[in-house]
Formats: sequence, structure tokens, C-alpha cells
Amino acid sequence: MRETLKLCSNCSSKFTKFSLPQSHDIESQNHEVCFRTYNFICVDGRFFVPLQFDMIYSRKSLDKAGTALLDPFTRAEAVEKVSNWRSTHLPVLREFVEELAKYLAVSNIHYAFYSQRIKRMTSIIDKIRNNPTMGLGGLQDIGGVRFVFDSMSDLQMCQEALTTFSPKGFSFVRTTDYIKNPKQSGYRSIHYIYKYHSDDATYDGLKIELQIRTRLEHSWAMAVETASLISRTSLKANIEDGSVWREFFKLVSAIFAQKENCTVPCTFKDYDHKKYCDEYLVYHDTHKLLDQLRALRVTVNSNVISDAKDGYIVLSINFREKTVQYRTFLSEEEEKATNLFSQIEQNIESEEAALLVSIAKMQEIRNAYPSYFLDTSEFLQALIEFNDSCSIYRN
Repeated sequence: MRETLKLCSNCSSKFTKFSLPQSHDIESQNHEVCFRTYNFICVDGRFFVPLQFDMIYSRKSLDKAGTALLDPFTRAEAVEKVSNWRSTHLPVLREFVEELAKYLAVSNIHYAFYSQRIKRMTSIIDKIRNNPTMGLGGLQDIGGVRFVFDSMSDLQMCQEALTTFSPKGFSFVRTTDYIKNPKQSGYRSIHYIYKYHSDDATYDGLKIELQIRTRLEHSWAMAVETASLISRTSLKANIEDGSVWREFFKLVSAIFAQKENCTVPCTFKDYDHKKYCDEYLVYHDTHKLLDQLRALRVTVNSNVISDAKDGYIVLSINFREKTVQYRTFLSEEEEKATNLFSQIEQNIESEEAALLVSIAKMQEIRNAYPSYFLDTSEFLQALIEFNDSCSIYRN
């Protein structure tokens, strides 16, 4: 049985009584030596293990906090705990990215850009609500990094390299190939989960999600997020509701997959060019979906962002007014960035959103997160060639 002891006079940490086998022989009762060597201390002839070596955020406690997030009456208190847990992923995420980027450079594997972020509170809540058996403790993408490649061949080089490489301090957990087996929504990317190992229990066991995708796949995913704002629907969710936007993006995903010589979902396996065009033209000419995407655009002084030093940026967007506010932080100002992010999240309205990200070059923020600027230009550009090829079928 464990019992809580008062703060240790040596390090001000809380300690818990610990039953130790008689075979253990402590050579010194000096706290620093015992703590460093055995992870417990000896006080007045009794042995104690520090609480920090217990799992600070257990699966059970996280699931409980996740349940509280879904209840408006208990959400406020839960948000604080979840925010604290979420922020612990930042230094781990940064370490992961540095190791992977270094390895890709040495291996002469080229990528267009990368970005890293911690998951938004609204996204956390949506994911828990849509996956009730998973719980908060089951979420493995709280800390996420995305590498985007100019071509499928570059991505495949990275995919091959990752079969034998894991960043230092991390162990590979699993991978899910949504390019080979696209999601029902049409989403395509390859996901990897890695587990971090540390002597510090605050970070030990944290999981990081890596996504690799092509620019074409990225433009599709970002356009989906932008269209979700228009339709006020979570188009990323695998839901069959027959919505016009959802069916449109499924079709375009298949068109893009065919262009990159990748797996096309079963629904479209018998489609020829005319069949693709016939359906595409309905969305283009009748529903005017592309015109709606073109009409959206947020204006922001990008020169200020591009002049900022590398580190963190907190974005706050108002979709109704089409305005973006942001504040940049140096790498060592991580705590300030996370505090501001959490504060903004607690006060945003339904037509607003916030994002905390870190990217290699601040001027790449538009490429990494075009949906936050309501920018679908790359997606629309990718459809021009296909749209032109369909002109022969127009009446």
C-alpha cells in the first residue's frame, strides 16, 4: 500500500511509501545519489518512490477528462487538464521533427515543406464524440507533424526509408497507408505512430503522429477543411450522408489518385474518362462548388509573417469577417505560445478557430495551412487540366 509523504526537503517533490525487497542494498542515504541511481530515496530508514515516476497522465484519468470535455457543466475544469497534457507534446514533437528532417537531408530525400502542430481543442472534442470507445487516452495524434512531397516518387523514397529508421528516442508503433487504402471520405496519406521514451515521466510514453503526403493530396485535404467551413459539416468524418460537398470530394480524390497512378476506391474502379467528367461537370456547372471556393479568401499581411523568426505562431481566424490575427513566438517562448493558444480557444465563437503551429520557415505558413486563409488556389489549379479535358463532353 502506498501513502503520500510531505514534500521532500531536498527537492520539494512529493514522495510515496514504497515496499522494497530486502535484497536491495542502498549504499548511500544521500538523496541525490539514491534518486539518480535507484529512482527512490531513503528518508528516516524508509524507502520512497517519487510520484513523478508514476504515470502522470494515466489512460484512465485522460479518458475521464475526455468525458468531462463533452459535458458543458464540467468542461472548464477538464480543458485545463487537457491543455496541460497537450502542451507536453510540443518539446517531444520538436525533437522528433529535428531528428527526421536531419535524416531525410542526409539521405538526400527531398520534401516540399513540413509543419508541426498540437491538436485543437475543438478537434479533440469532435474526435472523442465521433469515437466514443476510443476516449481521450486513445488519441495518438495530439502532437502531429506533416511532411509534404512534390511528387509520389519522393514520397515513396521517404516511405521506404521509414521502414528501417526511427528518430532517436522514439520507437515505431504502427503505420496506416491511406494511399493504398483510401478512407471512405477519399482522404489519402500515410500515417505513422511513434512512441517517445524518456526518464522524465512527464514525456515518457507520449505518442507522435507523422503524416506524409504529396502536394496534390495536401491540396485536396486542405480544400476539404475549407469546404467544411462553408457547409458547416465535418467532411473529414467517414459519414455517408449523401451531401453534395462530400460526394464531390470523393470524386476528386479518385481523379487525383488516378493522376498519381495510385489506388482508386472500388466505387470508381470501372469509371472511364467520360464517366468522371459527367459527374464532375454536375458539381462544376450545376452546384457551382468551385465558384464558392474561389469566392473565399482571407487577406493578411504575409510580409510580417515571413519576416518573423522561426518558432511558434498562434493563428486566430474569423471566418465570418474573413480576417486572421496572429502572434509569433521564438522557440524558447513555448510556454507563452501554449498559454495564449489555450486562452484564445476558451473564448472563440462558432465562426472562429485557433491554431498553434511550428514550421521550418514562417513564410511557408500559407502552404502548410491554406485552409486557415480560406485559400484553395492550389486545389483549384490542380483541377484546371482535368476541367479542360472535359470540355469535349459539354453541350
